[in-house]
Amino acid sequence: MSQEIRRELISKNLGIIPINHGKVYTFQIALPDPGKQEISLERSQAIESSLLQHQSNLASLILRRTESYGDDIEYELVYGAEWLQVAQKLDIEMLWAWVFDMTDEQALAAKAELSQLFSSSISVPDSGEQHPVDSADLEQMIDRKLQSTANSIKQVLAASLDKFKEAFDDKLKTLHYGLDRLTDSFSEIPELSTQINQLREQIESVGLKSTGSRAKALTSFNGIKTNLLTASEQEITNLLSQVVTQPKQIEAALKAIAYWNQPGKTLTWENLERSTKSGTAHKIPGFAQGTLDRLKQIGEI
Repeated sequence: MSQEIRRELISKNLGIIPINHGKVYTFQIALPDPGKQEISLERSQAIESSLLQHQSNLASLILRRTESYGDDIEYELVYGAEWLQVAQKLDIEMLWAWVFDMTDEQALAAKAELSQLFSSSISVPDSGEQHPVDSADLEQMIDRKLQSTANSIKQVLAASLDKFKEAFDDKLKTLHYGLDRLTDSFSEIPELSTQINQLREQIESVGLKSTGSRAKALTSFNGIKTNLLTASEQEITNLLSQVVTQPKQIEAALKAIAYWNQPGKTLTWENLERSTKSGTAHKIPGFAQGTLDRLKQIGEI
């Protein structure tokens, strides 16, 4: 979560605006006499263990800027006295803190609200024992709530997107089946065949731009390419199915390969491409550029 979002949320909770969040030198923090607390041995040991383990505090202090304590003191503690007292005793050099500009009245109100917010406690393991610690600081509490909301939104969006892609792919498959039938019906009319192939390319382009489903199909093959000069029809069929090739397209691909494997002809990528062009003697009905691209994904010559 960005600093700007945290500042905005904290200002809404406390009615004040933080000016900074980061590490502050402990010697620059003043602890007012009324803020000093008697800390039980168990509580002190729990905080000490956490500070020594992490060399800093997990729960941020709340500070306000001040000029009341001389040149060396820049901040006055508003909340987190226990952590500051133990850290100063251990000579911990720096602590995490939220820094605010507050009036005396705002500081009292903030301290009261924070005390109420963090009055609950949880237990954490420490040397085999359970010690109560603050459930979270303000930043952690906001992060958890926003993360939970963000996760819920992501799940809803992901489900909606999956349904959209599924519906779009179904429509795309229907269009391709229709174009396959048109190609077969009008394979002897060069002008119409050319227009059908152009329409097929436009549809595939829309599929790539809209959902990436066609691109995914063309790049999802991670197996070993087969040699089209020696591969069986069943092997080629199986591999083309892995890259989402329609049955009609597979049939056309097999015919194109068989055509160029005849005596007196040579199976090359250039010759296969010639079989995608309408109006030529080498045109194979139903064999278009999209099918050739899939052959290149799974085969080599």
